[in-house]
Amino acid sequence: METPSTAPGAPAEAPPAEAPPDELGHDEPDVPPVEPPEEASAPDGVSASDAATGTDEYPDDTQDSLEDVPEQVRYFLERVEVRGNTRTRTRVIRSYVPFEDGAVIAPDDPQIEAIEWRLRGTGWFSDVSLSLQRGERRGWVVLVVSVVERNTIIVSQLTLGISEGLNNSADTSDDLMAYGGATVAETNLFGTGAQLALSGLGSARARGVRLAYEDPRLFRNRYSLRASGFYLRAREYFGNDPLVSTTCSDEVPECAEEALNAVVLYRRGGLSLGTGRDLGASTRLTLDWQGEVVDVRSIPDAASESRGSAVAPIDFAIQRDVSYVSVFQLGLTYDRRDDPGLPTRGIYFRFDGDLGTRALRSDYDFLRLQILFRAWVPLPHGHTIRFGIFAGAIFGNAPFFYLFHVSDLTDLIPSRYLEMQLDRRRSPNFFGTSIEAMLQQELATRLDVQYELPLFRGRRGLRALNAYVNVGLLSLANTRDLTVAIPGYEGISKIPFDLTLDLGLRFDTRAGVFQVGFSNLLGFIEL
Repeated sequence: METPSTAPGAPAEAPPAEAPPDELGHDEPDVPPVEPPEEASAPDGVSASDAATGTDEYPDDTQDSLEDVPEQVRYFLERVEVRGNTRTRTRVIRSYVPFEDGAVIAPDDPQIEAIEWRLRGTGWFSDVSLSLQRGERRGWVVLVVSVVERNTIIVSQLTLGISEGLNNSADTSDDLMAYGGATVAETNLFGTGAQLALSGLGSARARGVRLAYEDPRLFRNRYSLRASGFYLRAREYFGNDPLVSTTCSDEVPECAEEALNAVVLYRRGGLSLGTGRDLGASTRLTLDWQGEVVDVRSIPDAASESRGSAVAPIDFAIQRDVSYVSVFQLGLTYDRRDDPGLPTRGIYFRFDGDLGTRALRSDYDFLRLQILFRAWVPLPHGHTIRFGIFAGAIFGNAPFFYLFHVSDLTDLIPSRYLEMQLDRRRSPNFFGTSIEAMLQQELATRLDVQYELPLFRGRRGLRALNAYVNVGLLSLANTRDLTVAIPGYEGISKIPFDLTLDLGLRFDTRAGVFQVGFSNLLGFIEL
């Protein structure tokens, strides 16, 4: 229950003088007893004086902790004290605490738990705990934030594997090629809370680099500064294997009358700038602008593919030669996980909205909406089950790298990296549905369940090792497919859905959290 005049996190009117000595033996000042603020109302069953000063509620022992104080009692916050930090600056940790000195605070205030969750979510600490201890005066308390720091130079993403692809539209046979990519980040630069991340991908068919910087609490600890730049050289595969016909001009000779895929070679580079703000201890809002240049190096003049029993022209979803993309990006995140690396309980929700319009000097008008929801439920003996939902929709003429790709939904082929397509294959199509005609589309959904089994827990280099298995259903389609089904399919096979699965190991180490999945190898098996 909150007092009507003062909410947690806002400054409260302090008592006019120091209180009499408490049970800890503080010297008695020559001042009258504390009188509570007139506007402060007492919780049910406790007098206003007791609620403001805590006179009758301090335990008789000499312990500083207030854990045994009745939950309805409230106190004035004397100060916030941070302990255990050697690299992270105290002001940075303090900025995550919304309470001001003099605020009214209760031992059961839900914001105290929310602060702990938020600090854990930064990834800077292996342990975080908050407690209330007695202050110098009766009725005043100290909020103690105790942290155990961890390494903050981490490999936040690592991808290695083998992909199947083509060099150009004239290739009549595919080949396998290795690729490797990583993101190395300093998540707490010089102890300021700023993050600097470098991402790169290398292979014979796709290469790219991205540098990103974010200071989460730059402008009076309220707004963040976000900036990034990237440059990519890649190719995109279109059409259904093996019935793809292409035609090319003399300027683009890499075509075959019947090809495995129509291939577009392109270069892409851009910059982004944005900001963000916390909307509470667990919610964050971001707003960014991204501008980029796309240079198409090679593209067939025309191509067609089989879609069920029909033949349809391929829309490459890109303008020829050089074009420009200008996008506003809005993001809303709610994060209540107990650990950002290997969560065992909590909720994660994210909404993303991207708007590209000619009003921003973009050559593409489109709106892309995405939501991601995940919930972790702890089970006995340290086991965990995770439920996940993803859904996305695109309206307008978005370039192909903003479309939803089947490789982002199924675990059985390599996912895109830095929005570059690595593999030409489609979803395995376990149920024989129209999903076989889908590669990059406007509508996407995925439902999955993941079970994690703890194998090892330690304190040094390897903190945790989990085995996991993930099973899900995915769907991919264009908006037109919802009203006009692809011809040649009957019954439930008209619905473009498929099964995805993965199993592997997850490691929590000093260098970051790594996941080794075996689904990529399973994807090469004809099932």
